Amino acid sequence: MRTDTTVRDVMHREFLGVSESDPLADAASLLVDEGTTCLVVLRGGEPVGRLDCRSALGALLDADGWTPGDDGPTVGSVMSPPLPTVTPEDSLAAVEERLVSEGVDSVVAVEGGEAVGVVTAGDALAAGAPRSGDGVREPLDEDSIRGARRGNEGLVGSDGGVNPASEAVTTEAPESTTQGVCESCGALVPDLVSANGQAVCPECREV
Repeated sequence: MRTDTTVRDVMHREFLGVSESDPLADAASLLVDEGTTCLVVLRGGEPVGRLDCRSALGALLDADGWTPGDDGPTVGSVMSPPLPTVTPEDSLAAVEERLVSEGVDSVVAVEGGEAVGVVTAGDALAAGAPRSGDGVREPLDEDSIRGARRGNEGLVGSDGGVNPASEAVTTEAPESTTQGVCESCGALVPDLVSANGQAVCPECREV
């Protein structure tokens, strides 16, 4: 992990925020339209709460006599406590500790009392992943792998190991035979062997 990474390096400066007085229906539509799971509730620029999908849906279903088109409940009436906050100068390690200890999937970066960004668990994970050269093995070149195996295809099994059948062939090759004229007796034989520097038949070799 890079120990010098800070919140400012990874935070999203553009994030979705709503105010306490916004209609809950509008905030719920924003959640759906933007494909996000949580909105930061702001009072001016100060984060004072959060609105997640479950809370918004539950409140809309429980609202007595509410129908689309009415003002209905507001964000402030159903919002949850605010997300944990960090400063832009906090380390990435501090963010990860807050995410784990608070059991949340994002934190809000606050500077001068105002929200200036959001860091999600995914952001922290991506920024903390080791880079090439920091203990990560470079991927093997596929062409090199194919080239290495191409020269010994008969020896490579389906799992990349040595093919047992091929291994048996290479270690237990049959004895070669050579037909020719025995240099000792002159007989034409199918299985000359070497003895004392001469190619002789088996009978002459035994003599």
